[in-house]
Formats: sequence, structure tokens, C-alpha cells
Amino acid sequence: MRTDGCGRREQGSRDWRMLPVALTVWAAALGTRWLSAAVMEPASDGWRTDIGVGWALTAGAFGAAAGVCAGIAVVRGWWRPTRAAVWMMTMVCCAALTACVSTWCSNAIVWQDPVSVRVRDGPVHAVMHGTVRAPVTVADTFEADCQSEARLTQVTIDGVSMGTSAAVRLYASGAQCAVLERDARYRLSGHLSANEFGGQRVRLTLDDAHGARLVSSPPLGARIVAHMQEAFFAVTDDLSEQARVLVPGLTIGVLGSERYVVRSSAASDIDATYAGQLEERFRRSGIMHLMAVSGGHFVLVAALVRRLCAWLLAHRYVVAVATAGAYLGLSALMFPSDSVTRALTMGCLTAAATAAGRRPQAMSALCWTVVIVIVARPDMAASYGFALSCAAVFGIITCTGAIAARLERFLPAIMAEAVALTVAAQCCTLPVQILMEPAVPLMSVPANLIVTPVVGTATMTGLTCLLTAWCCPPVGGALAWVAGWGTKVMECCAMWLGGDDRMTLPWADGVTGAVSVLGAEAAIAALVTAVDRLRTDGRRLQARTDEPGEPWQAMRNWYERIGLWINQTPKVFGTWEDQADHSPDNRGKCPAMRRD
Repeated sequence: MRTDGCGRREQGSRDWRMLPVALTVWAAALGTRWLSAAVMEPASDGWRTDIGVGWALTAGAFGAAAGVCAGIAVVRGWWRPTRAAVWMMTMVCCAALTACVSTWCSNAIVWQDPVSVRVRDGPVHAVMHGTVRAPVTVADTFEADCQSEARLTQVTIDGVSMGTSAAVRLYASGAQCAVLERDARYRLSGHLSANEFGGQRVRLTLDDAHGARLVSSPPLGARIVAHMQEAFFAVTDDLSEQARVLVPGLTIGVLGSERYVVRSSAASDIDATYAGQLEERFRRSGIMHLMAVSGGHFVLVAALVRRLCAWLLAHRYVVAVATAGAYLGLSALMFPSDSVTRALTMGCLTAAATAAGRRPQAMSALCWTVVIVIVARPDMAASYGFALSCAAVFGIITCTGAIAARLERFLPAIMAEAVALTVAAQCCTLPVQILMEPAVPLMSVPANLIVTPVVGTATMTGLTCLLTAWCCPPVGGALAWVAGWGTKVMECCAMWLGGDDRMTLPWADGVTGAVSVLGAEAAIAALVTAVDRLRTDGRRLQARTDEPGEPWQAMRNWYERIGLWINQTPKVFGTWEDQADHSPDNRGKCPAMRRD
């Protein structure tokens, strides 16, 4: 405990001071993104741009109105802001300005890039130099066999060579797919065009012949990671079909059906119909998040490292360095995603807190993660993966304790905590899920409870398989087989709870659906809080009315009557022991009711 500038005590375990700053940065980045799209691309994005500008202008109007009202209140003496309030408003304004400038500059650079300028006039054939930045996966279109991400450094169009920094979605077919490697530099030739789907604005389709020529091989670290991943996939190819699909997804964040393999290895082919059905069932049952690398992987690895350091009595600097190193190594082995970026950044911040001798603060680390990531990469403000990851962590931090405290009245402590963890994460991520797909998974809580006992074991077994398959395939194969039994439980749960369309509730899509979900959740939370308060008031009233000489009929109004009714109703459905006659004459008739 320490004091702030106003002499008040701060509780470090509940440090929420950065939350307004993080929310402001996110909102400012989104608003600037939409505003720049309206200014730079007036003919694109259609009604989405109009809605975005409308939301941005509405938020700006409310902010301006709030500022004017605050100024009037200060001038007239109605409100005297404290030093903490002044500092908070200053931080919020600086954060909004920083996010706006960063987002506008980023969008301006992308808009003025030679590749973007040329693609706006239509598709064009070009020769480029660039680096592949992601593993090769199965293409999401029938026009190509595989896809990846690339960062271009030089482009030649119509004989004119220009420097560029454009990020493109790369598509290839046939033998060109086998040539592509992550972190390798290539000379590429193909057609550039506007990308209608995905996060990248530009799409590059390689030529069938000599579309990609290797210029420089990947660095040593990237080759080691690729070798470990290929060895891991090799041992999973000997498992059952569900394990070949789910074990890679649970371990490194990419389903086995999404990995591109050379067609000559027929043993690695997975039934596309079965894989699509399995993915759809996972989505309906509300456990699709298990197939994406999230904070759970980092928490398991960090707990293992800290226990080892505690056993060795290591200094906190050693603990911090070992934890950060484990985070970096784990993120390098995982399939790149926005949730991995969030978990890595937040994990490094907690490691820095450990090195400084301070207790890690989850809320503060999450808020700083949002600020750092969005300012450095403004496009992350519009990422669904990043939003889902942050919302899940926010819900776990803020709501788990309160929900578990109420559930412990009816459930054992272990089960109450598991249900509270699932409900808290689900409530905060549901609005983002509605933006992605307008449906509410009704069986998400029971499905997560069923798979919770095996998720941790299967994840750690899969990670151990990833670390051992390259040097000892038999051991890696045995570990993959054990992880496959864990994914078998997940498959049975998904097939059972997600096998019917009625397991999901259709909902309004877009911003309207997200806002309506937030309203429904707020109403339910208010109702639960009101009932809980009424029960508490009913108990207090009961205690007062039980005192001799207290006329309870005269004290009850309609509010107190409802509370007393809620408090006494469960007694009607109580246990036999509660309803038994405990009078002195009847107390000795049953051994169960004897009193010593």
C-alpha cells in the first residue's frame, strides 16, 4: 500500500487507473480509422464507412459536450476537480491525441504506398521483392491451393522500380506452394489486385511458372522452428482423424486441416467434409476458442517456469528473465495471431513487474498492453482476435470473483469457480462474437465445463510433444497420442452439444446486435444484484423482527416485503432436516435429530 498525490491509499491489486486511458486509445484509433476511410476512400466501404463516421462523430459530440459541461461547472464553482482528476483528464487527452496521430499516419502511409496507388486503378502484373511473414496454409478460395502473408520491399510495374512497404495476402498454386517458407526472401512475380476479404488490402496471386524464386533462406532460428513444427505434424499424422485435426489446433493454434501439405503425401490428407463439420460443431458449442493460442498457454508455461525457479531459490531477476524467455520462445513456436501478440505483450509486462519487485497487476498489465499494441499497430484496433482476447481477460479479471461468490451458495467451490470463469469470459466476449457471427451459443457454459478437466493436460502434453518430436519421434508420438485422447473428449462434447441448429440462438447482426447483447447482459446483472440486495435486506429484517418487542408488521413496506419473501421462499424447498420438527418432545424419536 502507498499513497497517491492526494494522500489517498492505493491498492495495487486493484489498479484501474489505466482503464480510461486504454478505452480512449481504442476508441480514438477506431474513430480515426473510420474517419480516414471516409476522407481517403469516399467511394469504398459503402454503408460501413457511413456508420463508422456516424459513430465517430457521435462520440466526438458527446466528448465535446462533456468537456463544455465540465468547463462550465469549474468556472461557476460547482465542481472542484482534485489533482488526481486533473491528471486523469490530461492522460486521457494525451492518449487520444497519440492514438489519433498514430492511426492517421499509419493509414496515410498505406494509402500513399505505390502498390496501393496502383492497385486502386485495377489489377496489374508486377515483379516484386519481399519476405514471407507467415506459415503456408490452405487457401480460403478455390482459385489457389495455398496462401500466406508477405511484406514487399520493392516493386517493378511497367518497367518502373519503386520502394514499398505494402503488406499483401499471397496466393499460390501447384509447385509454388512447396517453395514458400516463412521468413525467407523471394523474388515474386504475379498479379496485384484489391483484396475483398481478410485483413490485408492488397492481394498477390503468383504466376504458375517461376512465381517465387528464393533470394535468401530463412534465418537459423526460423529454420529450427520450422523443423520442430514439421516433426510435430509428422507424429500427429499417425493419429486418428480427429486428433490430426484438433491436436495441432490445441497446441500451436492451426487446425491440421488448415495446414498445406504436398499432395504426394497422401497419408496426410484429411477429409475436408469432416473437418468442416467438426469446426462448425465446435463453433456452435462455444468451445472454438480452444483451437486458438491464448493466454492459457502462457499461463501454463509461466507457472511451470516459476515453480522451477522457486525450487532453485532463484533471484527475482532470474525469474523475470526466465519467464520472458519462455514467453518469447513459446510465441515463436506458435502460429502467429493477434491473441498471441496480446498474450506475449501482457506476459512481458508482468515479467517486468516481477523484475521490479512489484506484484503483477492483471488489469494494469492488460490496459498497458492495449495502449502499447494499438499505438504501435493501429490496425489491431479493428482486429476481432485481439478484441476477443482482451475482452476475455477483462471479464475474467472483473467478474469471476463476484459470480463465483454467488454460485458458491449452490455449488461446490471448485465447480463454482469453473462456471464463474466461463460465464465471465463469455459475457464479455459475446458482443464481439455477435459482430463476427449473429448467433448466441446456448451450450457454451456446459461445454466448457465438460472439457475443462482435460484442456490443461492435453495442452501441456501437446507442447511437450512439440519440444520432443524433432529429437525423439517415438516419445513425441506417445505424447501426441495422449493429447489425442484429450481432444477426443472435446470432439464428443462438440458433436453432442453442437449437433443441432437449435443449440444457437439467432441474434441481430452488426452494431445493433452487439449493443442489444450488452443491454441484455446489463439487465440480467442488474436483476441479479437487485434480488441479492433484496435477500440481504430480507435477512436483516428477519433478524430485527425476531427481537422481542419489535412490531414487525409496522416496519414492512413493499420493498421490505419483497425482500422478506425472497429470503423465506427457499425454506419452503429446504432439506428434510430443515423441515423436521425439532421440538423437545420430538427430538429424541429419531437418532438423526438427537442433540448431545
